[in-house]
Amino acid sequence: MKLPNLYTLIIAMTALSSSGITYAADIPLYPTGPSQDSAFVRFINGTDINLSVAAGETKAKISLNANEPASKYYPVASKVKITGEFSNGKVSSPISLNVKPSEFATVVALANGSNLKQVIVKEQPDDFNALKSSLALYNLSSAGCTSAGLLVVDRSVSLFEKVQSGTLQRRLINPVSLSVQLTCNTKPTGKVLDLGLLQAGQRYSIFAVPTTDSPRIFFATDTIAR
Repeated sequence: MKLPNLYTLIIAMTALSSSGITYAADIPLYPTGPSQDSAFVRFINGTDINLSVAAGETKAKISLNANEPASKYYPVASKVKITGEFSNGKVSSPISLNVKPSEFATVVALANGSNLKQVIVKEQPDDFNALKSSLALYNLSSAGCTSAGLLVVDRSVSLFEKVQSGTLQRRLINPVSLSVQLTCNTKPTGKVLDLGLLQAGQRYSIFAVPTTDSPRIFFATDTIAR
């Protein structure tokens, strides 16, 4: 079964909700426009300290700590500027971006000395498959890993190769249990990451972020706030 993109799933879930099935409500960070103009934004803490994200218009706030460094995707109105800020209580970094209809934007906060900097990566998913898992590798590490990849541990299989800094690659894979290791410029780097059992029809992301020693990776499920 092939659907145009994740936006189709949002419409389906909305229809189910109106039929009597309810879902847990999330904090509405941003106002949303007409459904046909909706886009989606999530926030990632790529540092080793706790951060918060405050929305510019609503002033709503969420926390991104070491245990939960990735937010859900929040629906936003497209064609308008999305603003806010990352903060660790001492320094902040203003957020400002525009997103197109049906576009999914990921805003990542990274350490920049004692300050914060950001990388924004966008995609328009169109690869939904109910029998497969969708996995992405985001390379957010610059100088230490200009070309990133991902190896399946104990299987000598490469899931990703040559993911350039500031970009992502995504692919469909079988829903199996996986452990993976980052490669930087073809060399295995850092600790092995256990992804557990991936679920069919679900989307996931792995983020490679810089540290003082070598890049590290962490894992998140691509969940949409409702």
